[in-house]
Amino acid sequence: MTAALSLADKGKEVLLIEKNEQCGGLMNSFERDGFRFEAGARGLVNAGLVQPLIKEFALDIEILPNPISLGIEDKMLKVDGENSLSLYADVLKDLYPESTDEVDRIIQAIREIIEDMKVLYGVDNPLFAKEKRNILTMAPSVLAWMLKFVRTMYRITRMSIPFEDHLDALAANQSLKDIIGQHFFRGTPAFFALSYFALYDDYIYPKGGVGAFIDKMVEAVGVRGGEIRYGTEIVYVDARNKTLKDSAGSEYRYNKMIWTGDLKALYTMTNDESIEVRALDKFRTTKQAILAHKGAESVLSVFLAADLAPAFFRERTSGHVFYTPDRRGLGTVHTTELQALLQRWDTVHKEDLYAWLDRFCHYNTFEISIPALRDPDAAPPGKTGIIISTLFDYELTSRIRAKGWYEEFKMRVEELFIKTVASGLYPDLGDKVLFSFSSTPWSIHEWVGSSEGSIVGWSFEGEIPVVTSMLNMGSSVQTALPDIYAAGKWVYSPAGGPTAIMTGRMAAKRCQ
Repeated sequence: MTAALSLADKGKEVLLIEKNEQCGGLMNSFERDGFRFEAGARGLVNAGLVQPLIKEFALDIEILPNPISLGIEDKMLKVDGENSLSLYADVLKDLYPESTDEVDRIIQAIREIIEDMKVLYGVDNPLFAKEKRNILTMAPSVLAWMLKFVRTMYRITRMSIPFEDHLDALAANQSLKDIIGQHFFRGTPAFFALSYFALYDDYIYPKGGVGAFIDKMVEAVGVRGGEIRYGTEIVYVDARNKTLKDSAGSEYRYNKMIWTGDLKALYTMTNDESIEVRALDKFRTTKQAILAHKGAESVLSVFLAADLAPAFFRERTSGHVFYTPDRRGLGTVHTTELQALLQRWDTVHKEDLYAWLDRFCHYNTFEISIPALRDPDAAPPGKTGIIISTLFDYELTSRIRAKGWYEEFKMRVEELFIKTVASGLYPDLGDKVLFSFSSTPWSIHEWVGSSEGSIVGWSFEGEIPVVTSMLNMGSSVQTALPDIYAAGKWVYSPAGGPTAIMTGRMAAKRCQ
């Protein structure tokens, strides 16, 4: 959407081809029986990009606060600026009195990284400011920002090790380390994981839901003369003749093309025959690296409607919560135990799976989103919609489907998620559920065509086949195909909504 809007705004002839019936992918909202839910991202991280984009293109959308709460057992903390970090330290010391020195070391590491990340996420990126059209006005702010940026990148590069390794160097208490990091994807770079406390204050929520933000971008593309073609899936790319073919057999010619979907799909549907000989070796090498790597962990989500007023939930938390029901943490449940389960899968019974799932839910960290606490229009009067999510393994989901346990498994997940949240956070919730349904990593894979159901692009485990340094982010949009650029979560790692916006803008600039 950023790429299309940027190009249409420059007067370019733009065709956006969307395989689904609406734009946005995992930036999407939907309604069920009068309750609005977020299909993917529960809110937006501004990161100095979202609000400047809204301002630049005059998107008519109201931005609402999105306060974050952190809960461990019966302790709940509402994040309100950096001062909350000291309160968070107090919570951890109360939970782990034997590890106060370790808590201090971890908190100090977070403070140091936050100072670095302020340069990246704490100010509006000047490249998205209106003043960019006046080079004399823009130059001083860009120069100051770039000097800070380069210095910060040097320091951050030294923190690109997996956060698990970094925490191991700071603490020995495994439960403490689990509570700090078990809601991050395995192998997440330390600078990204430990800086997330600062991002809690950077969350925003569009009135009407995350999907409303996308709707306004769609509207803005149309106003500027861009065309969007829905329900159209590209299945073949002829890079030599600059031609695309969709599943219905229709062909499209392009001068320049920006691919914003899964890179595995792009390199799979582009045959060697459509590549010029001089570019063939580079294409094959890139394709091999892309296809050999997998997406990061995915997400398991339960959506439910409750016959309880938003005030019931407001007394206990904000509308966006990270909650861990047991201070002991996951330990090896989602690592060693999961791998053992997969290795002996042929002999696994449902009882084995559900016993593991019970432990997984009891010790895990959940992301809970309550849209009506941010936007009262998100639910019928006196009722509330809730989304409960946690990271989950795609491979396990795939094997559950193959055994024919999928629908029963989803029902069990809904029961466990609701029970876990009701027993420790929202008492009486279980008796007030009007309806519930769930989505799995397989749902995400099917819906948006994301490899392994990934929501943040590549797995951090193993060599990542795309750019991982912000100093080289500009080259991330290049592909091994002439006049084809790429943007989104698959072209740079670590990725998220801000990455999609930034790479969309970078790719658009290559096409102007």
